[in-house]
Amino acid sequence: MSDAMKWEFPSQKSGITEYHDLPTKEALDSDLETFVREVLQNANDQGLDNDDPVEVVFNFHRLSGDDVDEFMETLQWDGNSDNPANLRWHVEQANRNEKTRDAGLKRFLNRFDDDELVVLTIHDDNTTGLVGEENDSSSPYGALVKDFGSSEKPSSSSGGSFGLGKTVLWAFSGISTVLFNSTPTDIHNGHEPPRLVGRSILPSHDHEDGTRTYTNHGWFGLDDEDERERLGRLPSMWQDQGSVEDIADTLRVGRGDRGTGTSIGVVGFRVPGEELSPDTDELAAEFRHAAIKHFWPAIGREDLKVSVRTPDGDIQEATLDDAPGVEPYARAYAQLFNSIDSELNQPGDFAKTELDLTVPEENADVVDDPDPEFETNVDIVLRQLNPSDSDRLEESDDADIGPNHVARLRGAQMIVDYVDMGSVADRWKNFAAVMAAGEAQTPDGESPTDAQKAVEKFVKRSEPTQHDDWVGSKNEYLKKHYNGTIVSEVAALSGTRLEQALAEIVHEDVESGEEVPDMDDVAPIMGGRSTDGNGAGSVMDWEREPSASFDGDKWVFD
Repeated sequence: MSDAMKWEFPSQKSGITEYHDLPTKEALDSDLETFVREVLQNANDQGLDNDDPVEVVFNFHRLSGDDVDEFMETLQWDGNSDNPANLRWHVEQANRNEKTRDAGLKRFLNRFDDDELVVLTIHDDNTTGLVGEENDSSSPYGALVKDFGSSEKPSSSSGGSFGLGKTVLWAFSGISTVLFNSTPTDIHNGHEPPRLVGRSILPSHDHEDGTRTYTNHGWFGLDDEDERERLGRLPSMWQDQGSVEDIADTLRVGRGDRGTGTSIGVVGFRVPGEELSPDTDELAAEFRHAAIKHFWPAIGREDLKVSVRTPDGDIQEATLDDAPGVEPYARAYAQLFNSIDSELNQPGDFAKTELDLTVPEENADVVDDPDPEFETNVDIVLRQLNPSDSDRLEESDDADIGPNHVARLRGAQMIVDYVDMGSVADRWKNFAAVMAAGEAQTPDGESPTDAQKAVEKFVKRSEPTQHDDWVGSKNEYLKKHYNGTIVSEVAALSGTRLEQALAEIVHEDVESGEEVPDMDDVAPIMGGRSTDGNGAGSVMDWEREPSASFDGDKWVFD
């Protein structure tokens, strides 16, 4: 254990008597997909501007015996149970507060017996790392570690606008505690990387003797009185200030010979509301599935590489096989910048259309150098499903990835959602479609147009905390940034206007014939007619079970 680092929960300011709840509560109902989406989005947004992909490894550790003891000692979990310098003391005090008691903390305290601990470490590489001064809210360090309400994003095509989705890291920790070890691209004040810090988000709680109330955020950082006075909390610690590499290795967030990037440790990993010791093999499969389901555009372009490492050391890279249902969508997206028809004629065909969109003018009172109104569009590519596509969709066993859905994305190359457009489907023309909006409409190597940049900002600002929809109604953030019609334009991207654009491709105009053909010419009755029984002799040749197969391009009946 290093004496250079310690836990400290700042005292609430004098005169403040209310108890602050968990800022992570809105993330506590998140599922595993949301967790994976948020982690990968944050890493992908911080990728370096080079030809190498961002690499993310989800590394599960199942600690037992001496490994648990050493981990918890280094984390300064226990020690003297009456000492506020120990994390356990604060967790127990927070759990005693009936006003803000958290069921997850109680479950951990009741079930954790020092025998086993699951730690999920998330390594990202070829990223900027935690760049930023301790008090700089606009930096990656400030956005990820310091300020949940801020959103530091390097470009308009990065993730969402609200900056709250990152709270899922704490929501998936049994003790709401997350560790960060980073090698940033930019070093401050001559420090030597890596940079280590931990943060625990608990309900505010009282000291046992009633002399003080602690805030809901605790810091595991450098024991530096001057910095504590300046910041009101403990700062992160750099390698030149102590043995960061040794501490990080023990806490399973060591980076070894990795390049720039960050390693995040979720202590006591569990899915909210589920067991404390999850089946890591099952989790590994779910992680890979979620990665492909939501990031197949980035992974397919080799901008992102995702792997999962289980406690036995098995490394599994996420591939299209982990979510077979996305393949028809990926094939459609691959045709986005090709010259293709605007109609579907047979299974396997592609078609392209546009959906008109008006981006309102930006509010000059809020935005510097505001954009004017743009009359523009988003692109939609459809694939008419063939039997192989349908088999993949059935194999995926995922209701979101089904036939007659539209996968929507923008420049961040993450699938925002899959919109069910089954109401448009023709019984003979099931389809998979992709809507590319904003900078996703820009071919590789080209710069986006002003209109595409405007669409990108518009839909990005419409995304809620979990980045899983485009929302105009009751979206005060969006309304703040634009003048004019907002709700109807966002709704058009999933409503009636989208249905009409799809229907023009999927539905054919069929003209009625002037004469009704003789059915004997269409399907001759074989064997004549019989008056015995219930028409037993009235058998058409085509009513017998045929031999049918699909050769990749067309049906073959024998």
